[in-house]
Amino acid sequence: MSLGEFNLIEKYFTANDSGEGIALGIGDDCALINIPLNTSLAVTTDTLNEGIHFFKDTDPYLLGYKSLLVNVSDLAAMGAQPYCFTLSITLPDNSEEFLDGFSKGLFTLANKLKMPLVGGNTSKGPLSVTISAYGLIRDGKCLRRDRAKEGDYIYVTGTLGLPALAVDLGYKKLSLAEDAFDRCYKKSMLIEDRCSFAMALTEVSVCALDISDGLIGDLKHILERSGKGAIIEAELLPKPYEFALYNLDEDYTDRLCLSGGGDYELLFTVPADKESRLFELAESHQVQVTRVGVIKKCGLSITKRGRILDYSDNSFKHF
Repeated sequence: MSLGEFNLIEKYFTANDSGEGIALGIGDDCALINIPLNTSLAVTTDTLNEGIHFFKDTDPYLLGYKSLLVNVSDLAAMGAQPYCFTLSITLPDNSEEFLDGFSKGLFTLANKLKMPLVGGNTSKGPLSVTISAYGLIRDGKCLRRDRAKEGDYIYVTGTLGLPALAVDLGYKKLSLAEDAFDRCYKKSMLIEDRCSFAMALTEVSVCALDISDGLIGDLKHILERSGKGAIIEAELLPKPYEFALYNLDEDYTDRLCLSGGGDYELLFTVPADKESRLFELAESHQVQVTRVGVIKKCGLSITKRGRILDYSDNSFKHF
């Protein structure tokens, strides 16, 4: 006998709906959430569609984890503390094998972040996952796109380009070792969240976003909102181990890092005189940070060992 909607919800999703600040979780028409004094509520929503944002037959555990990760990445970009989330999922069928794996992946990250699931919806149709995530920002501790200053250094967390390599492998745009796609795709789905580091980052930074559509494409959002320009030094781009492992062409890996997208790392600016403190924070949170450029008065240029690159932005576009 197959599970009905409410039995499905009860079996796989209702055991994680309580936590600090949650007055009422799943079971009524709305959840009730208490907001502490002197805080703002940060709200974000992302949808992942099969065949667009993830490959068909993706391991449901990986999908569950990644579905929440892309949302908490937005919270991290604002310096917000994860608080709770809602889930709407459209399923072609009510496969318990899929739901078991999906819910385990989802709550692996949710439980780590102490982030209860407080509501949502299920329906039948092509596989699609929509999550709305809620976070708390202490007064005066918000990271925003419109606060870059001339002379600020530009940094990224982690490495760039691996998710884009996984996509190229998945679409068979290049051929590598037999295990290359599985290795790269799994790592690109199980990206480490940056929430704890981002909250600490507010000590030295006021400007950040997360890299979802490519380093250059997302940097342009900061530049447009802040009314500034930038220089990016391509030789400084932090590249994953797999680029060397598979002996990939340097120009190709530069392109993956600059415009590949799907990295869900932080891109942020810090005044030069706060760089040493930034590296102390990064070390204490065990997060790799790399300086990749500098904010300037106007214009955007990409250089490599002092030479200006002829670069066209081919970052991901939704339409």
